[in-house]
Amino acid sequence: MSGTMEKPAEPNLPQPTTPKGRATLARILESGREVFGDAGYVSMRMSDLAEKADLSMGALYRYFDNKDDVFLAIIHGIHGELYAASRGNGRYTFRAAPYETILESNHGYLSHYLTHRKVMRAFIEATMVDKRYNKMWWYMRESHIVRVAAALRRDHGITEISGRPVRTSLEALASMTEQSAYVWYAHPADDEKLLPVDDATQVVSQIWFRTIFP
Repeated sequence: MSGTMEKPAEPNLPQPTTPKGRATLARILESGREVFGDAGYVSMRMSDLAEKADLSMGALYRYFDNKDDVFLAIIHGIHGELYAASRGNGRYTFRAAPYETILESNHGYLSHYLTHRKVMRAFIEATMVDKRYNKMWWYMRESHIVRVAAALRRDHGITEISGRPVRTSLEALASMTEQSAYVWYAHPADDEKLLPVDDATQVVSQIWFRTIFP
């Protein structure tokens, strides 16, 4: 199965020119993460966001026209953070220490997913009802797959796994990690005990490593 890297819709992010305006924008986005996380994508209302951000509706609409403008900005930001977190902190190189690098990468991804688990739950909900978010979800996972495929080819000369193109296995591994993160962190209720990130990281990283380096 071949993927596409069609870029998703870019958020219509305002560009305030004053410190107060930038602080207000940051407060709206931070409040938006909480409101979308609590209410979900479908049920979220702009009035809830205005109340959370301590703004009038008129002031809120000076920054964003509707809830989709807010949500696109939030998800776009979280995707950038997830992508950066999964790069690791540079202690290891993939060529010399592949398992440690995989472990570090998955730990970064899962830690950040846990931090924003409620928003990620709202995002998965949004992908079911709006094609824009489905495209964004696809672009997010495809970006990770392309990066790992390039690293495997560059550092280990691996272009096939078990006689199949490497991306076939990477698609399965990425789906496993993503769905595991959803099951362990986005799906549970607030009062359920969550799997420790270190344990989650060990589980998915061992599967990654044993599949790529059998």
